[in-house]
Amino acid sequence: MKKPGSTRAVALILAVLVLLPALFYSGYEINALSSSERMVADVYRRQLDVALYSINQYAWDVVNNWASAMTILWNEADPASKDPAGILAHFFEKHAALDGVFLADSTGAGLRWFASRGAGGGEAGVLTSLLKQEPERVERLVRFSRQDYRKLESLTPGDSGAEKKDVLLLFVFQDRRGTPLLAGMRIDETRFVNEVLSARLREAAAEEFTLAVIRQSTGEPLFATDAVPPAELKQRRQLWLFPDLAVGIRLRGATIEEVARSRFMRNVELILGLDLVLIAGVFFVYRSIRREMAFVRMKSDFVSNVSHELRTPLALIRMYAETLEMGRARGEEKRREYYSTILKEAERLTRLVNNLLNFSRMEAGRKPYTLVDADLNDIVAAVMETFGPHLRNEGFSPSVVLSPSAPRVRADAEAVQEALINLLDNAVKYGGTEKFLKVATGSANGVAFISVEDHGIGIAHEYHGKVFETFYRVSDGLIHTAKGSGLGLSIAKHIMDAHAGRIDLSSAPGKGSTFRLVFPAWGPHHSATEG
Repeated sequence: MKKPGSTRAVALILAVLVLLPALFYSGYEINALSSSERMVADVYRRQLDVALYSINQYAWDVVNNWASAMTILWNEADPASKDPAGILAHFFEKHAALDGVFLADSTGAGLRWFASRGAGGGEAGVLTSLLKQEPERVERLVRFSRQDYRKLESLTPGDSGAEKKDVLLLFVFQDRRGTPLLAGMRIDETRFVNEVLSARLREAAAEEFTLAVIRQSTGEPLFATDAVPPAELKQRRQLWLFPDLAVGIRLRGATIEEVARSRFMRNVELILGLDLVLIAGVFFVYRSIRREMAFVRMKSDFVSNVSHELRTPLALIRMYAETLEMGRARGEEKRREYYSTILKEAERLTRLVNNLLNFSRMEAGRKPYTLVDADLNDIVAAVMETFGPHLRNEGFSPSVVLSPSAPRVRADAEAVQEALINLLDNAVKYGGTEKFLKVATGSANGVAFISVEDHGIGIAHEYHGKVFETFYRVSDGLIHTAKGSGLGLSIAKHIMDAHAGRIDLSSAPGKGSTFRLVFPAWGPHHSATEG
């Protein structure tokens, strides 16, 4: 009988000792991975922020150096000179991103001089009108100048009404006499980005990042270190000096979120893979333990059944032998009955011992088989001659049908007889009350067979494969009440495997069973003992 409680206990112990800690640890690790990947993403973002800050700082330094150069040029120029183009000619040639420069008094009300690359004559008037609209900004720049701090402020294209490609930067400096002057530079944003910032952007991008400068009002990219859609540049910072321009950055080949998600999923897959391996290992351990426990139970049942099988005939033999020895048998007929019983039980013991010995040899791989040309009809006839009396003593009247066309086979006749006897013994044990038994030979589809049919209690389909396992005995219904060693069908299967054949079983509960020993055909039937 199975003991489900013990297997459930093993499963519970494995779950408590292995699976639950593994699952808790996996949950903890996945949570830790999530925090770790967020931290990695934050580190990447800080790195990107540093890169963006350095670009902003570089742009600021460049323009601030230009402002310093203008201050120096003005203060070192001849005060009597009235030619602003002459004063700043070299400055313009050196910095092509500058469209124009101007100087005005500290109120911004009037221009001292104005220089421009454009040919339009109305630019000075537009600039004067613009400065008159920004008195607070001009006053703030003057205050910074008096504190020895030069601040740059930009007028956006929307503020100035100028072309959208330009931005106007204002600052205040003091001339040689200490008089504050308002100065300005009109910068072509596109040229500034492509001719001044491009080298710095490539240096900052290196092999790890993609950097691009984008006009925020239109989404137009002015420069990019690699071809990349602007929508993918989710990490952006505005350029300090150019309100309409922003620098976008992303990791080359993937966004920060994609990198973090990829790392997270890869680590999660690794953890889950290890969990699956662990669960599979626990499952195989549990299955091995369960099979081992079932095997131990079957061996225990086997020992118990064999003990019973040995004890019963030995007890009968001893009892009748003692009766005969003491002369208590009344008449010759009784003595013959006792002798017959002793002989029958001795044969029963012989079969049991032979099964045990053969099983031992088979398990050790020492069972020899001598395969020769054999006739299945002869084998069946020999078995029925020796085993027939036992069948009749058990109440069976076996029907034997030998096919005259059954082909010959290569077989060890003694071993096949043993397999057939085990099938007949199985039919006696489980044949039920009808006592029907049919033994037949035949051939079909290139094979020869011996079949044993009974009208006994039958075997459920789920047990058809298991009944041939060593020590296995069906534990359901009336089958379990019949005593036996559980070796007969296993030995028969082993014998058929050695003959490159098989055992087929057709059975259902309450409808009897038909076992068939199937052999590869060897040659035409030519026995002299047919019929």
